[in-house]
Amino acid sequence: MTGQARSSSTVPAWRRMTAPLRSGATLRAGVLLVIGGVVAGAYVLLAGGFAQMFAQEQTPRMATTVLAVLAGVLVCLPPFLAPVRTLEIAAVRAFLEVPVPVPRTDATAGAATRWRAAAWYCLHLALGAVLVAVLLVAIPVATQFVLSAIGLEPVLVAEWAPWSLVPSWAGTWILALAALVLLVAIPYLIAAERVLLRQAAVPLLGPDQSERIAELEAAADLAAERGRVARELHDSVGHALTVTTLQAAAAARLLESDPPAARAALSAIEETGRSAMADLDHVLGLLRAERGQGEPAARAPMRTLADLGVLLDDAAQAGAQVTTSAALSGDELANLPRATSQEAYRVVQEALTNALRHAPAEPVTVSVQVISAGGGAPAGADPHLEVRVQNPLSPVPIPGGAAGGRGLTGMAERVRLLRGDLTAGPDGRADAGSWVVRARFPLADSPR
Repeated sequence: MTGQARSSSTVPAWRRMTAPLRSGATLRAGVLLVIGGVVAGAYVLLAGGFAQMFAQEQTPRMATTVLAVLAGVLVCLPPFLAPVRTLEIAAVRAFLEVPVPVPRTDATAGAATRWRAAAWYCLHLALGAVLVAVLLVAIPVATQFVLSAIGLEPVLVAEWAPWSLVPSWAGTWILALAALVLLVAIPYLIAAERVLLRQAAVPLLGPDQSERIAELEAAADLAAERGRVARELHDSVGHALTVTTLQAAAAARLLESDPPAARAALSAIEETGRSAMADLDHVLGLLRAERGQGEPAARAPMRTLADLGVLLDDAAQAGAQVTTSAALSGDELANLPRATSQEAYRVVQEALTNALRHAPAEPVTVSVQVISAGGGAPAGADPHLEVRVQNPLSPVPIPGGAAGGRGLTGMAERVRLLRGDLTAGPDGRADAGSWVVRARFPLADSPR
């Protein structure tokens, strides 16, 4: 037995029996039902008006029929409108405390969803009409019972006077008890209708399969976008912090012995900071645009392999011995798909950051080349861009070096998004003491 079941079993029976009389939930549900009853009353008045018009002989039948049809179409439209469904869901969440998911404003509801919402609308109005009818009868009758019990004349003019059915010998207490029963029955009626509405809320107002799929797709898109922003921040800011740390350490060492070299290191820190701020401005611009807050006035463009020379110079200034092989020409860079060039640049940047962090002042070889059939790829293979970064493994752990970071995971995600593949680890074929990062991006049908 659960804790909730045990706690409910310990509640005295009289408290459970009188809960509708004491609960605020009954009052909130009553408000919702009265609203539905008032709207249902408008429908009843409209139907009664047309019935009265048709009952009169002098009423033009054709014009009245056309008017009735138009009015019927207009009054039947609201249950099928998406804003009405959204309003009903908000009312259910507020008055009935049922956590019905709020539909996305850009989601298109299907026909089944609209019909279910219309069924809820009719149920709401029907139960509300029952409650309003009971209120309109029970309260005046109970009032007259009380007046009759104290000896006052009837104040209601009606052919049906239920208080006259009580025999005079029964005494006034019978009238008072009847009035009390009538008034006490109203909260129990509200409680019963509340239970019915709560049970029908999710089946009739809840999301259908298409809306659930849309919500899942939106959640997946949001998660993918967050991952992309996290990768951008990790790669750009992480690289800048690594370079800045190494340059600051070099400046501290050379401040007394080689002031010009220390100034050069400080200048490199300044330039790296500007570059990091530009990258951060780009990421923040993406966030503002996707949140509908407008396009920023100035936003730094995404870096591509065309900026590889600046990246390699920054790494060299940070102490790495960078060499390149098979670098692409300007025409080849221009012909690369932009998305591929951007992600390849980030892979090289992250690989250089890891090399600077784990093996500073060691030689690093960077190779970026297009491999096609006859140029190293098997016959019939599609051309692809290969990025390769190799550096010696440091024999001694670096103090403060990060382990188990997100760099490799981010690189793999970037490459996988473009249907490529990534390998990273010790290269036993060429040099057992080397760490090699190799990424391959297919160029056929790549997004440009």
